[in-house]
Amino acid sequence: MNRKIVTLLCLLVFISCMGNRLFAQKFYPMNFVHLYTDEGISKNEVAILNPIYLPAAGFERINDTLYINKQNKEQVMLSTRKDDDKNEVLLTYRTVADLKIFKERLQEYQPKLEQTDAHTYQATFKNPLIQFIIMEDTVINNKRFRDIKFLLRYDKGQKFSFSSDNCAFPITATYPFQNTTWYFSAKYERSSSSSEYNDMRLILSREKTAYKIEFVDDIHFKVTYTDPKKKAHIYQSRYNNYKSEINFYANSFEWADKDNMGRALETMPEKYAGSDSFFGDPKNFARAAGSARYFRFIFSKSYRCLYHIDGGVMELKTQDFKEQKDVKMMPESMPKRVDN
Repeated sequence: MNRKIVTLLCLLVFISCMGNRLFAQKFYPMNFVHLYTDEGISKNEVAILNPIYLPAAGFERINDTLYINKQNKEQVMLSTRKDDDKNEVLLTYRTVADLKIFKERLQEYQPKLEQTDAHTYQATFKNPLIQFIIMEDTVINNKRFRDIKFLLRYDKGQKFSFSSDNCAFPITATYPFQNTTWYFSAKYERSSSSSEYNDMRLILSREKTAYKIEFVDDIHFKVTYTDPKKKAHIYQSRYNNYKSEINFYANSFEWADKDNMGRALETMPEKYAGSDSFFGDPKNFARAAGSARYFRFIFSKSYRCLYHIDGGVMELKTQDFKEQKDVKMMPESMPKRVDN
């Protein structure tokens, strides 16, 4: 069976297991590329809405060009057009979210955008044409929505950095982590398949554990932990989620324990904190549970996601060369079904 179809079926089962525990998302500029696809469509079509990403974000399919969130009535709509030599994709996201952070992300978007008027942000080059347009608010049934339009106009046959051989906009199985909260546990042990590697597994679930991770928005996450003495700790840094791979970055001073006022506490540099010993003896990882170096070690890696179909559990997995002090990742293959 086609790998993409298997991934889609697994994700849909995973979504149904989550039920009402899924929460509506706030989409950010870089998420918009995940919202539509031209994979598997007829020659007469330009694109349809992504049948994996949107349901995982709590949206229900009405048709190929309209998805609605039944909780808050947010909508994602798609319209397309073909000219003789151009294709056009116009995506509208009707949201109840505040747009402050969204506008900040527009300033960080790549390729660079410039604000051409009070409502429009446009790429500095003209081919392809890329625009984000923030429309006037819409009131429906006494509920106020904010409309964001994303316009892409490009040459027929044009490919992008994320394109595949057959598709300009291939389906991605990326899970929309932004604005979700999970509890997690971690295991680091010698690989059963090869003595050269150590396996790292990070299990995310809705069931409470000692550690909680919040994906605050599209690029920031926060870890909270309460130690045996009931003292709360907070760690925070950045992440990137793309093409079924999630990358964590724990190399800034932000990644330090915080006091009750949110101020960073001084921590020893990693090379003096002893995490190198994790590579040679994974048992040292378990002994360090709850320490700053324990979390920094976990959240400095790139993982592939595996979806367990029962209980709404997600597993993140990668491998380290056990004999090397600098971390070298050996990420797993594309997401696949895992039966417990």
